[in-house]
Amino acid sequence: MRRKEPKPLFCILGASLVTLLASGGVAAAAQSLPMLVVRSSPYPAGQERSPGSVTVLHPERMKGEFKTLPDLLEQSVGVHVMELRGRGGYSTASVRGSTAAQVAVYVDGVLQNLGSETAVDLSTIPLDSVERIEVYRGHVPARFGISGTGAVVDIITKEAEEAQQSITAGVGANGEWKSAFRYAESDGDGSLLVEGAADGSEGDFRYRNDNGTPYNPDDDYSATRRNNAYRNRNLLVKWSDGPWKTRLAWKDRNRELPLPAPGNDKGPKIEGATLDTERIAFDVGRDMGGGDIRWAWNLRYLNQEKRFDDPNDTLGMYSQRHNRYNTDRFSAGIEASTLLGGNHLVELFADHSREELDIRGDVVQTLGGQSSYTRDTTALTLSDSIYLLPDQSLTVVPLLRWNDVDGTGELSWSLATNWMFAPQWRLKASWGRYYRSPNLYELYGDGATLLPNEDLDWEENHQWDIGLHWEGTLMGTTTQAGLTYFNRRTDNLIEYVMINPRYGHYKNIGEAFVQGLELETALYGDLWDLTLSYTWMDSENRSEGYRDGNVLPHRPENSLYARYSRLLSPRLRSYLEVEYTGDNYFDDAETIRFEDLTQVNLGARWQLDGQTVLTAGVDDLFDETADTRLLPTGSGTDRLSWYPLPGRRWHLSVTWNF
Repeated sequence: MRRKEPKPLFCILGASLVTLLASGGVAAAAQSLPMLVVRSSPYPAGQERSPGSVTVLHPERMKGEFKTLPDLLEQSVGVHVMELRGRGGYSTASVRGSTAAQVAVYVDGVLQNLGSETAVDLSTIPLDSVERIEVYRGHVPARFGISGTGAVVDIITKEAEEAQQSITAGVGANGEWKSAFRYAESDGDGSLLVEGAADGSEGDFRYRNDNGTPYNPDDDYSATRRNNAYRNRNLLVKWSDGPWKTRLAWKDRNRELPLPAPGNDKGPKIEGATLDTERIAFDVGRDMGGGDIRWAWNLRYLNQEKRFDDPNDTLGMYSQRHNRYNTDRFSAGIEASTLLGGNHLVELFADHSREELDIRGDVVQTLGGQSSYTRDTTALTLSDSIYLLPDQSLTVVPLLRWNDVDGTGELSWSLATNWMFAPQWRLKASWGRYYRSPNLYELYGDGATLLPNEDLDWEENHQWDIGLHWEGTLMGTTTQAGLTYFNRRTDNLIEYVMINPRYGHYKNIGEAFVQGLELETALYGDLWDLTLSYTWMDSENRSEGYRDGNVLPHRPENSLYARYSRLLSPRLRSYLEVEYTGDNYFDDAETIRFEDLTQVNLGARWQLDGQTVLTAGVDDLFDETADTRLLPTGSGTDRLSWYPLPGRRWHLSVTWNF
């Protein structure tokens, strides 16, 4: 079969820069328009006080560009996102070569990981209400109850800092659409924020189907992707009055589950499988600050209902046509901090939660699965930020974290340091050991094709990193740069293992090793800015007798993200993005790897007047994604991906601020 010749990365980048910079000289007066001068640093405020590796992402700088949470996370160093069943489908993150289950995800302090799922589905978390996303790698602050085995994604939603109202509406390729509104008011100590959004996509696009026979191009045909639609609805209400804070979040997601493309998308269309997920979370808390000790308490409730329906048994899951999974989680926690002796900042975090899972449907009635589960978890964290020098230029942070699950507990620990050894130069390092308990899904299976394994041990992760950071002026721009080496080893790694073509289970397979380099740079000038992140990663399965020496799957050796933005006129800002992923294996036997992928996105934001902003762009400008193939490492020929992506996509949106 004929393969498409790859375009060199720098040729694509150069061609797109020429397109973008062609009219750069008209921006001389652009400094008078602060609304479009976007300078969102990849480092958080107070980064000099944080000893760990952390990247902060700001969705607001890309508002109107049809970005999703997986899109933004892939801009961070060390992060790789896996999308199952194509764009808009089930999406999980790997950080520094971790499994998705080892990444803890929080939204406004609420843990999103549930025992009934292997990992958090990032596609279900809306971006419209998000202020910033913080990605912690290695050392994790005390305020998080679980370490995420050294990786935490913390999502912070917006606050009502002043009265503001806005409406956003947009359309895109393949029947994609979105709408959102924001209402905020603030009066003294009180504030109210109400944000809602709805978006979706028909998901149907044309592609070339190899009919499941990559050796025979004669039977290839042009097909339309089927049963690929999704719809999201979200609502966020936040209210505060002095020390009191409350939050209500609701989201509903309906996702069609398409069949693998090879050999399908042919013949009459029938109703396929769907997965509906509805989640509601309510939190209330009070800040008890005052005196030498500042502390706060919170109470939280979360309910999630997942509804799987497959009336025509299209997925072939042994007559699992209808199933319901209902989760309730109740939790209570306290946080406290105090400054001792002028050079010790002591922080304490404590949390207890009970999670209840109820299952109904074919997985219980027909296949004999268990119908209910209960899990109690307790987390205690203590850390001490020790300022060793009077100017606080050298900080050491020891941390202890105890996690208990149903009476069985493990102690994780870490030690981190932050040393500003010269003006503009900073050295960061951390070292630690982190434990993760197997979740309900890994222990007890799904009652059908996933068998239980109640003998699973806790995963144990050892990691260390060291990084050099610089901040100053370069070529007339404010510049921040960091280079970090990381090294991690996981013992008792939990992976999914096939028993036969029908059944599988989770198993402690042994040891995994990952090392790598993270480079992140940001330059901010008067008329332009450039951000770049690059990750090199070397991974190896060191499990004796099980794929020993093989590369771990879905851990790309090289990944790059770059974004260049420029003011072309006082009302017009353009942007260019380049994303590259290379040397990424599909399976742990190293028999199939993904074709290297370079994607170029181009667009612009135009301020029509004081209240209206128009955003337009094209993602995957050179239509590279649509031709991405799976490549055999031995004999054989390249083949169509099981879940192809749509390739070139356009989008157009309007935001009204009033």
